[in-house]
Amino acid sequence: MPVQDFDFSVKKEFARFSPGVERFICFVVVASVALYVLEVEFSGSDNSRKGHWGWLWIERFVASILTLEYVMRARKAGRSYLKSSAGFIDLIAVLPFWLGFFLPESWLGLVRSMRALRLLKLYRYSKAMRVFLKALHGTSRYLGGMLLIVFIIMLFGAVGIHEIEKEAQPETFNSLQNCIWWTVVTLMTVGYGDMYPITTMGKVFAEFLMVLGVGLTASFIGIVGSTVYRQVQELEKEE
Repeated sequence: MPVQDFDFSVKKEFARFSPGVERFICFVVVASVALYVLEVEFSGSDNSRKGHWGWLWIERFVASILTLEYVMRARKAGRSYLKSSAGFIDLIAVLPFWLGFFLPESWLGLVRSMRALRLLKLYRYSKAMRVFLKALHGTSRYLGGMLLIVFIIMLFGAVGIHEIEKEAQPETFNSLQNCIWWTVVTLMTVGYGDMYPITTMGKVFAEFLMVLGVGLTASFIGIVGSTVYRQVQELEKEE
């Protein structure tokens, strides 16, 4: 993302602070994610509580700053901020930290991984990011219909391969859950190789699903891509 795309003179509806404060918050966000990557790579711990105490206190310091930011913006803009997309993103940036005090220790690794979502806060500063996300949201009516079609095909593929292969491979295609996994992998043409049909009918059925998956992917890219492009053109004029 080009540096010139960032604007620290934040729009009023985002409960803006001075450009200097906005730059500091942006730095804190990027630094906290960078430090998270370093912690995961070098600390070797399942969560911040088990690692070196420095990682934990750095996270507490960052979370305190972002929580204070959220409270100050809420006081400044009121209910409109709390209902806005920027307000929701700011909440997601700090909520996992506070939930960590109430969740079991086995969940803390997952909670720690949610720090990466803080990069979404750059939405406030990046016009390109705002325009793209708004345009993507504008395709929701098309995505809903496509997801329904995908679900129907996925269910058809799962029950189909279950009926075809259950006698030849009862240990592999014995449950619908396993068959759904295989169908999704096949439709996306990933092909992990952990499950595959061995009967002739099963192979023909799998080939049909693969071709169908390629067609669905192409349709998805074409429909969503053209819709996003059209809405980007319209939103760029508004922004």
